[in-house]
Amino acid sequence: MNSKSIPRIDHIYLDRNAARSPLAKRILRTLRGIPVTLVTNKNAFLKKIEKIPLTTGKRNLWLTNFKGAFLKPCPATGTDYLCCGYRILNAQTHCPLDCTYCILQNYLNVPLITVYVNTGNIAREIDTLIASEPRRLFRMGTGELTDSLALDRLTRLNETLIRHVLGKKMILEIKTKTAQIDHLPEIPKKNVLISWSLNPDAFIRTEEHRTVSLEVRLKAARKALKKGYRLGFHFDPLLMLPGWKKQYAELLEKLTSAVPEKEVMWISLGSLRYPSSLKKVIEERFPKTKITTAEFVKGLDGKMRYFRPERVGLYRHVYSEVRKRWKDVFVYFCMENSTVWREVTGDAPEGNDHLDYLFHESLVRRFPDLKLPAPGLSLYRQTAS
Repeated sequence: MNSKSIPRIDHIYLDRNAARSPLAKRILRTLRGIPVTLVTNKNAFLKKIEKIPLTTGKRNLWLTNFKGAFLKPCPATGTDYLCCGYRILNAQTHCPLDCTYCILQNYLNVPLITVYVNTGNIAREIDTLIASEPRRLFRMGTGELTDSLALDRLTRLNETLIRHVLGKKMILEIKTKTAQIDHLPEIPKKNVLISWSLNPDAFIRTEEHRTVSLEVRLKAARKALKKGYRLGFHFDPLLMLPGWKKQYAELLEKLTSAVPEKEVMWISLGSLRYPSSLKKVIEERFPKTKITTAEFVKGLDGKMRYFRPERVGLYRHVYSEVRKRWKDVFVYFCMENSTVWREVTGDAPEGNDHLDYLFHESLVRRFPDLKLPAPGLSLYRQTAS
């Protein structure tokens, strides 16, 4: 592999207890020539690097082991907002991309790009979860605490996962703002999708640093289709920056002209939200950004959000632009309450389990080739009780 295809790494820190890992050895071979420090006292090291600026940390790699389960419920589970039952696979934290609104700037204690190299149990965790409720459709993804593909040429995690889950009664989502898909295997069109977070190019240039343009993302999506992957798209966060109505309408026109609706598993809509403590971090790291200058209110989860009437207006506009062009694709709102759902679409899930059921029902109806178990009402009543 050509290391030039990998984002800049200035230094590697290697946990002594992870040094024998095959993945750690492969990463070191690939990045041969980059300075390596062997860490013998992990606790002292983590305390020492707490104050490293995040901009510097994004050019340093920390290879270590993870204690505990890699597969977890989405962090939104158990909040006052509707959550769809998504599972996250966290084998890496932070990424070389640098979005102004990224919550990880204020969420993680370790400012380095961290790759957990003891990933051998992930496949077993997936299989155990599926076996625990064989009629329930689990959806899971690798893009919660990192970009799924920004460093995947180096780690090859997603290829391993794809080959393991292909054809199983579950959905694997690989979420990105890059175009790094050439290394992924060609597969029969089944239960794996690559999804892209989208914003208008004007917003990408000012808020999504080190990412690729909208045109490049859509070109990569078309290439992913040819390789056998289905697609997903996330309009999250939607940003109320100058000209947003026109910008999002033009974005939807470009998207729906670029790829066919029948290959898109879902679209999510979510507005800008962030912990109040992140505001200072954003303004210090990105003094030119305008995203924090709008009026915000603290939501039920403690995050700052656009006022509800403004959020509803934002969602209505984008949702209507989707429905003008695509009538059947599943659209959901990320971390919103039933009132917002109802004001935008005229209807709302009855709760988290009902939303999970609606995902299941849509995928069974729209993708019969997946041969998924039927999401009968008995299953819904069982999981909702």
